[in-house]
Amino acid sequence: MYVAPQKPHRKQIILADVNIPYKFSLDRQKNKQFFCINADKFSDQSFQSVVLDLNTEIVNIVPNIRNGFASAVDQNTGTVYLGGSDGIYQYNYQTQDINRPAILKGIDIFDMYFKDYLYFVETTNLDLYELRNNKKYIVSNLEEYGVHHFVIDSDDNIILANPGGLFYMHKNAKTPIRFSDGVQYIRGMTTDTEGNPYVIAKDGIYMIDTDNEQPLKLLTLNDGYGIAFDKDNNILFSDERTVVKLVHCK
Repeated sequence: MYVAPQKPHRKQIILADVNIPYKFSLDRQKNKQFFCINADKFSDQSFQSVVLDLNTEIVNIVPNIRNGFASAVDQNTGTVYLGGSDGIYQYNYQTQDINRPAILKGIDIFDMYFKDYLYFVETTNLDLYELRNNKKYIVSNLEEYGVHHFVIDSDDNIILANPGGLFYMHKNAKTPIRFSDGVQYIRGMTTDTEGNPYVIAKDGIYMIDTDNEQPLKLLTLNDGYGIAFDKDNNILFSDERTVVKLVHCK
């Protein structure tokens, strides 16, 4: 069972006055955070991929990905994947842009997470896929579940959410289990540095207790959107306009 941390913390505003920062992932080696924002009304796109340097608090938009929305990071190699409306790309730190050609093209990406392999959800059918050797393979046990958000914990179990609730699928199971104590309006999932799963919803941040199949609320929010953990296991989260870090007090 996961136990909610009792250490006091303080809120540190990292970024203010941004347009719905969402779909967080973090390169802990380089201390760079990737997320999407809503494009302004003069843009020909709906979303844009953004890189935030947590050391300098400098923000850059990734210019050549269309409707950049989802992201994922291989924490072992530092490889960063960005998904948009026309495929999956690898991010290039030197050019501060995507590498072309796409790793996988012609698909619209809704969510992504890296655990040994890259996993992603297609917007068109909301099915979950695994990418191996640049080919996609559907996670057949979750077909027809309409995955909106998902994460894979340290034991290779899948936690997922759809409008019907919050689900947990053990790595050896054939079907997921629905948590009886649901969370409404889930907007994102992540794992901490130890691989423990967390959920951010409109009303707060939850730790997922997979042993007892229930979410444990850690923090109340008015309008939560994105969530990630930095290398020191501090929580980074967002509301509609702000990116915040919860820093452990010494």
